Amino acid sequence: MTDPEPVDSIVPRIMERYAKFPKGWHVLSTPKGDMLIVGPDSSFHLKLIPINPTEFTGVGVEIPGSYKSLDFIRRVPNYGFRPIHDSDLDQMLSLINQGNDAQSIIRSIIQRDPMTPTDIEQSDARHILTGPILTRPDLGDISSEISKVHSSLEREALELFRKKYPMRAGMFF
Repeated sequence: MTDPEPVDSIVPRIMERYAKFPKGWHVLSTPKGDMLIVGPDSSFHLKLIPINPTEFTGVGVEIPGSYKSLDFIRRVPNYGFRPIHDSDLDQMLSLINQGNDAQSIIRSIIQRDPMTPTDIEQSDARHILTGPILTRPDLGDISSEISKVHSSLEREALELFRKKYPMRAGMFF
């Protein structure tokens, strides 16, 4: 496992890897700003502190390989960007308006291969499905190794927040 580093440097690395190979990614988050991003070759554990609705700070670590305790997340559909075409929306609305279940069309969209951000930008899709992102109340209860990393990241993220935003830190922590 690597040493904790600011999310300003780790998130671009995650995005770069996703852009090269968008298949095999899974995301697990909590309402408290904790994230596990499980990629094809390695995983990332992040602790995010919101600054405003579109900006955050925090720290993260890269976990080479995979924890056995994260195998459950690999069974859910891959995280990613998937185009939704007008015909998909028409079919979905038609099914709903007829009182039918639209799960089959939603399932077919989720089963599409995720696309890179560049491919999405170049597509003619006017709508994009992102996700899925699994949410749970606490990541620490997944395993003892995740709990240890979580505690360390919590301390490091608060220290970084206090250093970068001393006036805000006094209000919240």
